[in-house]
Amino acid sequence: MLFSSPLLKEKALARGKSIYPKVTVFSEILPLASKNRVQAGQKPRAASSSCTQELQALFGCLKKWEFDDVPCAKQHTLYMDCVHKGAEEAAAYREAARKGTLGETGAGGKQSMTSAQFNKIQKLFPQPDLGQQPYRQMKRLPTQDYADDTFHRKHWQGKRS
Repeated sequence: MLFSSPLLKEKALARGKSIYPKVTVFSEILPLASKNRVQAGQKPRAASSSCTQELQALFGCLKKWEFDDVPCAKQHTLYMDCVHKGAEEAAAYREAARKGTLGETGAGGKQSMTSAQFNKIQKLFPQPDLGQQPYRQMKRLPTQDYADDTFHRKHWQGKRS
């Protein structure tokens, strides 16, 4: 039976480990600001099925009938209907994207902007004092001292002067 926590024993403290959790402190090196554009994770596409079930049914029928397509006419028409429906949905999606009425429905049924729409708005209202792209991430600001090792580059290997 233990009357005290094993963490508080002398052995635990002698190992040099702290019994308190590690605390991470955020230090702002550069001012927090967004860029003038965002990158899309994926190319936006219409949310359509890929007709894999219909294609599997068609191939199963063709294998069953030793690739004779006459008995598999029903599965073939179902597959082609699915392909044409997907093409119509993709055309409607491209038209909505061209008009700019396209958005992504998020949680709660609210509609959000696509990355292309956000980039278009950011071109109209750019962030001030960002300079030209590509932006210098490790650039000393006027409020920072020359002597400060702001970006922790003091011990980097480089050209000896």
